[in-house]
Amino acid sequence: MYSVYRSSVFSIASTASRRVYHSSIRSLKASVNGPKKTPPAASKKVASEVTGSTSFAKENPFVFQLGVATAKTSAADLVAQIVAEKKSPSEIDWKRNFIFVVFGFAYLGAFQYWLMVNKVCIAL
Repeated sequence: MYSVYRSSVFSIASTASRRVYHSSIRSLKASVNGPKKTPPAASKKVASEVTGSTSFAKENPFVFQLGVATAKTSAADLVAQIVAEKKSPSEIDWKRNFIFVVFGFAYLGAFQYWLMVNKVCIAL
């Protein structure tokens, strides 16, 4: 009885490992060969769906970086004031938040973008 159980467990395990191996080989071949060709009608539909939110980031990376860094820094300060300092929304220090907004815009948005584009990418 033990040998029947053992052989069935090994056959299930070997079948599963073959499936994983073959699926990883297929995905590797797909990444090397590129995406599958789609009919022109389907590609137009996909292109029209994608052009919404990603096109602005691709066309204006600097402006997008400024907006994301500014909003992220402001939100981080608001979370710190409300959660960590346990302030109510009426007690929020807006002057402090404005200082964080300026920091996020100037340093994290503008300077970090310039540093990554001009210094790091050239070194690579």
